[in-house]
Amino acid sequence: MLTVRRLSLLILCLLGVQELVFGQGRPLFDVKQFGAAGNGVALDTASINRAVDACAAAGGGTVYFPAGTYLSGTVRLKDNVTLWLDSGAVLLGAKDLRQYETGVKGDAWYAALILGKQTHNAAVMGHGIIDGNQVFNPDGEEHMRGPHGVLFYDSQDVSVQGITVKDAGNYAVILRSCLRVKIDGLTVKGGWDGINMHDVKDATIANCHLFTGDDSLAGAYWENVTVTNSILNSSANAIRVGGRNVLFDNCVIYGPGESVHRTSLRHNTESGFQILPNSASEKNKYAAKGPVDNMVLSNITMVNVVSPIFIAYSNDAPYSRNNLGVGRIIVNNLTVLQAQETPIYISAPPNDPAESVILNNVRVSYEGGATESEAEQQGFSPYSVLQSFALYCRNVRHLELHDVRMSVQKKDTRPALFVKNVGTLEMDRFQGPKTSAGADTLQASALGHVFADGEEVKPASVIVRSIELPSSQVYAGQPFSFTVTVQDAGSSGLAPISVQLGDQKLSRSVWLRSGEIARLYFINVRHNEPGQLQVRAGDISRQLSVLEKVGGHAVGLPYREFRNIAGEVLQFGGSIYIRAQGDNPVMQYGDQYITAYVKHGLPRDGVIITKVDNPDLRSSWVGRAGIMVRNDISKPGQSTGYVVLDSSPSNGSYLEWDADRNGTLDQHTEFEGQTLWPHWLKLERHGTDFAGYSSVDGQTWSKVGEVNVPGAGELEDAGVFAYRDSAQFENFRIQSNK
Repeated sequence: MLTVRRLSLLILCLLGVQELVFGQGRPLFDVKQFGAAGNGVALDTASINRAVDACAAAGGGTVYFPAGTYLSGTVRLKDNVTLWLDSGAVLLGAKDLRQYETGVKGDAWYAALILGKQTHNAAVMGHGIIDGNQVFNPDGEEHMRGPHGVLFYDSQDVSVQGITVKDAGNYAVILRSCLRVKIDGLTVKGGWDGINMHDVKDATIANCHLFTGDDSLAGAYWENVTVTNSILNSSANAIRVGGRNVLFDNCVIYGPGESVHRTSLRHNTESGFQILPNSASEKNKYAAKGPVDNMVLSNITMVNVVSPIFIAYSNDAPYSRNNLGVGRIIVNNLTVLQAQETPIYISAPPNDPAESVILNNVRVSYEGGATESEAEQQGFSPYSVLQSFALYCRNVRHLELHDVRMSVQKKDTRPALFVKNVGTLEMDRFQGPKTSAGADTLQASALGHVFADGEEVKPASVIVRSIELPSSQVYAGQPFSFTVTVQDAGSSGLAPISVQLGDQKLSRSVWLRSGEIARLYFINVRHNEPGQLQVRAGDISRQLSVLEKVGGHAVGLPYREFRNIAGEVLQFGGSIYIRAQGDNPVMQYGDQYITAYVKHGLPRDGVIITKVDNPDLRSSWVGRAGIMVRNDISKPGQSTGYVVLDSSPSNGSYLEWDADRNGTLDQHTEFEGQTLWPHWLKLERHGTDFAGYSSVDGQTWSKVGEVNVPGAGELEDAGVFAYRDSAQFENFRIQSNK
């Protein structure tokens, strides 16, 4: 009998579609002919793999998935086999983790729904969907990462074309040690990374639409790779890669992310383009080991990103150990709209500077609205408020800015450019607005040769008008800031300023017009010895009292200490310092913390207030530090009535709580924003209703969120905590509202 399905296949053959799509003369193996039900209920893994085995045994061909939903564990790709998912076909990941195989030496991290290991001439193609089904592994990385969507390992001549990958338990498409790769027309929705490649040579990625929870494109040791005509939407970084001879051309990058970041639970697009350095500790088979070099970003439009470009491999950057450095980075024809407060950031270690960074025809419109003083106590990350609004660069041998125009939407008193330890700076037709507050176009420290519009800039001279020391107490070993006001004393140019801070010399250059006045911020300065410190600039000298830091000790009554992760908690007079580690980025899946708390300290109607400082200059999205209340803080994962009002090092403050009374945090306000240090947190309680507030001055409060938390006891434990972070808490107090 000629069934409808057989008639459809016969028509395809008669029309020649089989040969055109699946390859000249290659046989087709229908998974339903091998027993696959395709009803989304019966497990089809064995049937699908029988079809793959038969296809491989025949010398290759196409394994065909007609319309239907195929529930499956790992599908094992083999040489010369193409998986073709027709329109309406869905390969659905089984929830049972036992159904998945791993591609690398039994390592569960390399489990995948489709696995090509040491395969040649294999492909995943069609118009169907690979649905990872959000299969999470509580024993996996971060207590949650499960199988990847498609994994090719140690393979050659492989391709992924036309399909959609959604809700992968980890990366959508991952390639390790592969040669000659083609990815075309791929759509990714949700999951972590969209396309993640390590040690891949000779690859093309084109016409892709990647809407990812983590990085859209990621990995290291890319060599001879082109990425073209694609749309990237990410809740982390659109591009986060390392390699050499890599071109990104004609792409659109925009935020915020449409898919939530599974790990940090945020939506904002961190960086449009971020360098991930190659590491000397990696073993690569195909791509040559060496520094990131000859990486080109061309004809790119970015909209609503926190930082347009993030090139960092110094100690403040992730994956900075054993990096192999950065050679030449070229950016041509870049347009950025609605960039936020963080500038283009370029940072290399002093002993291994980047060779060359070149920006040609770049237009960036920043939100602005910040001041240099807001950069105090900030570390360095794509979320930090830094000392310039447009570009911050340190430790680069050669920096070129040609036809670069930077603008701000809100008044911003930071200079457009801040450079440190740059050998040669070339600027042609650069435009960066000067503010009415006197912020200058360029400030520099340890700057070599400077060329503006083809001519070397001559040094100018300045008069120091005043030195303004901090009004608050300064302690030995802790960061502080001060300002020096200067005025141009002659012709326009780049004027050097030297500040003597005891036996420490601080240098700065500032671009000034004739007679112009500027106020220079020297932030996060440290002096390790107590006593009277002389601060001298020009003919002006001031005395600064540096107090001896009070020795820390274990917390004492009324505080108790609890920890279930490594770190330390110390009490310094009226302040508490906590430094905490942690083995996964979000508390929701581990409920890990170090805390100093008051047993049954919070009544039904009460308020908690504390000032939070950042003495270690931490800056990342990973950590948390703030106020914690719950019925019993010493019982993580069990006790209810659980609420935290916390801040990340650089991503703002938020309220998190236990909504289903299972003893872990499961709800939260939006993880967006900027963290300015120091700041104040306030948590109010009225019965089971809680409201969180933040403030930059301890006087004017902004509401973070409010929530009803069932299970809160008559009296709750209350204290301060940190998780994968460090912070100092001052003036912690609990007040009754009655």
